[in-house]
Amino acid sequence: MDLLLAENLELNVRIAEGEYCKLEINYGKMPMLSHVSKHSYFYKNNEDVVQVEGFTEQLSPTYHLSGAIESRMYSAKMFRYVYSGNAEIANLKKVYFTFPELAAYFNNEISRGLEQNGDLCGNVTIEPLEATVSKDGQTIKFGLEQYYQLSDTSSKDGFKFTSSMVLVLEFESPLNFSEIEEYLYKSKNLFTWITGFPIKVSKIEVSDGENRGTLYIPTVKDTSEHDLSYPNSFMLADLLRNQFETICDSYFVKNTFEFEKIWSRTIPLYSFNGVLEYETMLYAAILDKYCSHKVDQLTLDTKVDEKEYGEIINKLSSLISGDIELVTSLSKNSLADLSSIEILREVLPNRSAATFKQKVKKYLNHIGKHVTEVFLTSNDLHLIKAIRDRAAHGEVELFTTDQVRKIYWKLRMLVIYLIYKDLGVSDDDFLKVMSFTFNPLALNCDKDKFKLDTKLNKAIVLPVSELVFNELSTQIGIELVLTRNNNVYEINKEYTEKLSNYFRLEATKDGKIDSLDGYVQTLLDNPKLQAKFTGNAYITHKRKSHKLHSIILVDTPQKLRSYNII
Repeated sequence: MDLLLAENLELNVRIAEGEYCKLEINYGKMPMLSHVSKHSYFYKNNEDVVQVEGFTEQLSPTYHLSGAIESRMYSAKMFRYVYSGNAEIANLKKVYFTFPELAAYFNNEISRGLEQNGDLCGNVTIEPLEATVSKDGQTIKFGLEQYYQLSDTSSKDGFKFTSSMVLVLEFESPLNFSEIEEYLYKSKNLFTWITGFPIKVSKIEVSDGENRGTLYIPTVKDTSEHDLSYPNSFMLADLLRNQFETICDSYFVKNTFEFEKIWSRTIPLYSFNGVLEYETMLYAAILDKYCSHKVDQLTLDTKVDEKEYGEIINKLSSLISGDIELVTSLSKNSLADLSSIEILREVLPNRSAATFKQKVKKYLNHIGKHVTEVFLTSNDLHLIKAIRDRAAHGEVELFTTDQVRKIYWKLRMLVIYLIYKDLGVSDDDFLKVMSFTFNPLALNCDKDKFKLDTKLNKAIVLPVSELVFNELSTQIGIELVLTRNNNVYEINKEYTEKLSNYFRLEATKDGKIDSLDGYVQTLLDNPKLQAKFTGNAYITHKRKSHKLHSIILVDTPQKLRSYNII
């Protein structure tokens, strides 16, 4: 019998002939083995490992209980792990984590249909993702594979197709249960950041290469449901395919400190529904810890050059050591020997007492503003700190709920950007991630669409005069025709009026021309010009920009080609 992580079981088992127990496995709780007799104590020696077997059926399975937890109960004991199967426990080199929710994550890759004769057509398979990394002298293989099945409907009037995704980890050296548990939580965390929703594992299978078994490890009970289907997850499946090996290497090998000691603290917040300013405070605390770590790691907070600092400390040490009275005066009422270089480095560290904003700004300046300038302004860090401080001191929030919510989503986007950076995702790829998704994080975070589209090479930038900019900024719901005069674009009012009249008049129902740019093309006298419709153009004047959702652009084919609209 397979052990499932979200299942409740009560099994009658025995340790030995005549010594009967009850094994309880409840979702979200530690497994408990209790003796059926209150007067029989099987834990006199407080064993860490116990093996029990079922006895109610022929060929009943054996259960291996380990990781005993200290308690004051004499007739019952809790364990951390329950294993059942034929795989050799001392030689487990392959682990399978079943993620049922990830099937929906890849639903865009599955298609279905009916042909005219009633035959089914389509694609029901999801191509596996594979990665190989090297860690601690051994090769680890990762594979995200699909498992699917067909079954009858409950009314037997048809069949249904169900699918789940399994993360397969293959090692050269055997793993113990504790190491498997570590990879369980690492894997859940990784796919939580990738999808933007808390992820669950339903089953853990293990293998020694020939035989298999299932392992029960208690996890936090989570019955929430989320729509991970395209395009609701944060990082869409096609982008994950391109980044899978890089992500596995960055996450499981290179940046383990950042993920284990800092970013893992964000995982509980994916299921946290608290007061908005307190969530902001928690994310700000994690950001503070991370930027403090990076500033120290990269020595971004030094006052002077490290070589110069060393020379200064050596001179001070020599000066103090050569003057006995000075040593006595400086060390008075103190056990510290200030003539020691090590003590001097502690007393006079080569760093400034940086504040939250200073540390964050220093690190963001270090990595560049290619991404952050899309959603973060210079004043946002001040607002984040103000909300954090008031929440930390229990003060009444001064901003409105909408103002706090706006800052909260910007802070979350900043944190997830830094997480993805540690996952090895490039800045340009992260811009694609936040641009293509309908995840709540991307939808709720205010962004500068002009900067984002420009960085993604999606924006058609049209310089105009101040007069034209002011006029077009107020035009709504009108298909405009723009022509170029030297290096700036103007409204061609003659073409715009004719276009409007043509598609408004009843006479156009003859259907000769059914496209906007097709009609404008008939108006052009110059054969070297071409008319093309676009819904992603920005007019600009000096530092101002405004998006036009429906225009017909008249220009040379070469110019239109540079805008990627022909």
